[in-house]
Order: sequence, then C-alpha cells, then structure tokens
Amino acid sequence: MEMLLAITPFFMAGFFATVYARFTGINISMCVLFSYLYMGATPVECIVGMLMFNVFTYFTTYTQLHVMNIKSMVFFPGVRMAIPILLTIAFAALNAFFGIVFFIFCFLMEIFAKSYKEMDKKTKPAKQQLIQLSVIAGVIISIGVVVVQFIPANYYYIVAGVAVLAYTAWMWFGGDRHKWADIWDKFLYGSFFATGLTGIDGTDWLQSMQRSKSPSVLSRCYPIIINGGMIIALVVSYCIYHYFSLGALFATIGSAIGVRLFGLSAHSTKGTFSYVTMGLAVLTALVFMILQPVPAGFPVIPMADESMGFFQF
Repeated sequence: MEMLLAITPFFMAGFFATVYARFTGINISMCVLFSYLYMGATPVECIVGMLMFNVFTYFTTYTQLHVMNIKSMVFFPGVRMAIPILLTIAFAALNAFFGIVFFIFCFLMEIFAKSYKEMDKKTKPAKQQLIQLSVIAGVIISIGVVVVQFIPANYYYIVAGVAVLAYTAWMWFGGDRHKWADIWDKFLYGSFFATGLTGIDGTDWLQSMQRSKSPSVLSRCYPIIINGGMIIALVVSYCIYHYFSLGALFATIGSAIGVRLFGLSAHSTKGTFSYVTMGLAVLTALVFMILQPVPAGFPVIPMADESMGFFQF
C-alpha cells in the first residue's frame, strides 16, 4: 500500500499531463515538465526524469500512429524478441538503470529502422549521417544536462516557464514557412540545448512547422536524431549524477494509458501554428510561474528512490 501511494502521484502526473496536452495541443513534455516541478522536483531530478519520460513516450506515440507487428521487426522478429527481453533482465540484475536503458535502446532502434526503411529512397540520408547527427545532438543535450546543476533550484521553474514561452514565440514568428529557411537547422540545434536544460522535446510542434523549401536531413529526421541524442544524454546524466527515479517510469505508464485512451493532438503541416494552442501554452506557463513551485524533492518511493535503494546507487 505504501508503494502504491508513492507511485500514484507520478502515474497521475503522466496521465493528466497527456490528457491536457491532447485537448489543448500543448506539447506533452511541456505539460509533464510543469507537473514534475509542481510535485517538487529539483532541477537534477526533473531533467533526469524528463529524459526518461521522453524516450519511453516516443515509443508510445510512434506505435499509436504506426502499428508495429512482432513479425515485421527488423532486429528481433518473432521469437528473437526474447533476446532483448532476456538481456534486459540480465543487465537489470547487475544495474537496474542500464537494464532499462538497454530495453529502451532496443525498441527505439526497431522504430528507427522501420522509419528509415519507409523513407523515400531519393532523399533517404546515409545511416552514417544519422549516427553523426545523433551523436552531435547527444553532446549538445548533455551540455544542457551538465549546466542544470548550476541553476539555483528555487528559480528553475522560471527557466522552465521561459522555455515554453520561447517555444511559443518561435511558433508565432516562424508562421511564415518560407521564413528562416537558411537558419532553421541552427534553431533545431538550439532546441537540443533546451532539451538538455529543461527536458522539453518539441518534436510534434517542430515537425509540423518544417520549412516548405527543401527541408534538411536534420529537419526531416528530427525525431530519430533527438531521441538518439536523449539516450546518450540519459547515460551521461546517470554517470554525472548517479540518480534515477523509478517514479519517472510510472509517469510514462500513466502517459501511455492517456495516449491509448484519448489519442494524440494533430498539428497542421500547412499554414500558421494554432493560435489557440499558442494562447493556452502562454496562459499555462504564466499560471505555472505565478504558482512558484517549491523544489522540495520528488516524493520518495520506498526501496527505490531512497539512498542505497534499488534504483539509486
């Protein structure tokens, strides 16, 4: 019962953030970021939890739109599916964090492979290019992750709120799809740093607002690149902070159920970004900053988040 009461806030945070995002059009990670901080997360707890949430949730959102069959998988089709599952159990027995990361990595690779096979052969980038861009993304995100520890905890909520307002301004001023075509990639690289600093993954917003003139490889393959980068940054964050919250996993479960029950909001790939969504995002960010959440720390999960517990070493 004690464990159930401890994980419930995380589960509800993921669920209600996803439902709110579904009916407002606000990015899911933005809503979860506010939820984590409202729960009292410190900057380090928040960013590590957000990276874990994002990479897990991408698997949910992708499979919501693209049905994946075990038989059609690239690396582990059919009974071979047992291989990553057994290896995950083995790694988890030695180190729970790396066991979970390995599990995420295996299934994200299946998604990346499927996405890559479905690309137009005329514009399909080389695999080496995608790997290089993912590594670059991982380095930039990791820089943000390192910087987080130097932000005063009592003011981190301002950084989160300003980041959402900045994304909204980006969508507003980038409404003309011919504008900033030559420097769009620079904005995308900047978004990697914002991801490392706050955990916001603006993929759905950014993909809907691609430039209409010859989208670059980074722009077209942004979901693959940023998720690959977040896996790298997640490992870096563990090596630096030696922290991993089990609660973040239950937030992803709540989010997954929210996605399955209510679906995902769709953003138009033509015209300007939704004024309603932008207005609600600004209102949500302002209300959040007025509340001024106190960084008291995540709720403790018995035998998981406690010092020397199962998931924290």
